[in-house]
Amino acid sequence: MKACSMKFSKISVLAVLSCVFGFSTATAQSWVDRAVHNFGAPINTMWAEGELSFADDGTMVYCSAREDMAVAPGDPKDLYIATFNEETGSWNTPVNMGIPINAAPATNVDPLRLGDDREPWITADGNTIYFKSDRSATTSPNNATDLFITRKVNGNWTEPELIGFPISTDEGNEHCPAILQDGETLCFASRRAGGFGGSDIYCSQQDSAGNWMEPVNQGPNINTTAEEFHFTQDENGMVYFTSGRPGGFGGMDLWGSQQLGENNWGPATNLGPQVNTAGADMCPALPPGSDTFSWFSSRSDNSFGGIDIFWTNKTNVNIP
Repeated sequence: MKACSMKFSKISVLAVLSCVFGFSTATAQSWVDRAVHNFGAPINTMWAEGELSFADDGTMVYCSAREDMAVAPGDPKDLYIATFNEETGSWNTPVNMGIPINAAPATNVDPLRLGDDREPWITADGNTIYFKSDRSATTSPNNATDLFITRKVNGNWTEPELIGFPISTDEGNEHCPAILQDGETLCFASRRAGGFGGSDIYCSQQDSAGNWMEPVNQGPNINTTAEEFHFTQDENGMVYFTSGRPGGFGGMDLWGSQQLGENNWGPATNLGPQVNTAGADMCPALPPGSDTFSWFSSRSDNSFGGIDIFWTNKTNVNIP
């Protein structure tokens, strides 16, 4: 691998890959810009990789079903973290975040506690991770997943704390947490009563005492009778999310909508055939910089096996 000394925050993912793999600028402009790329090793494996997010320094958190590094046998998915290596211009070998961030199966306590930890969202400063877990799942009332938070203190991640009511509920199976560009608004998906159907996207802010206020359903331009989840917002206010609504390419697709105000969004637009396929295309993420777009997909072309993480130049995204 070609060594490249660089600061991630000052370059694009395209520049990283051009450096690592030796693409010339002319070559990159002729085909790399237009292609959909597998994220490659060491991130993707023969097992399923999924939801991901980035801190501003390039640190990447994501989930994987890999069995060779799981915290316990039979663990469906664990959270992994990979730091960015300025010398190689790529990510270092990912590390399982371990117990207590990842919970081992506890089906002896409740059959719903499978040890499933996924959908991490890392804040821009790299010091806080929100994620979904079934560690507190209950069969009665039926509540499969809740949202948790862990913080980096003196270089170590703290014991995850439940983000309690009104964010996590006994009915909503909350998942896919994310923070908007204002750094304050927590958005997530929930099946709680009163929505449009399936999982809807809700957002909440904290009051002056630091308590989360009643979440607001993000309305009919975002939510439908189908499944909606996983907000990701760029610096221009555009939000990208997953939806199973009609008008897509098949399976789950990625859509975009422009923010018009607090809890107010423009009509959703499908992100197009470069990103969406007949398979499941889900959970968008934005690497540092403004020129690339990533997500995970069951697309079979250029796959390491199972479900992989992909990226493309943002010019290939049909942005409304």
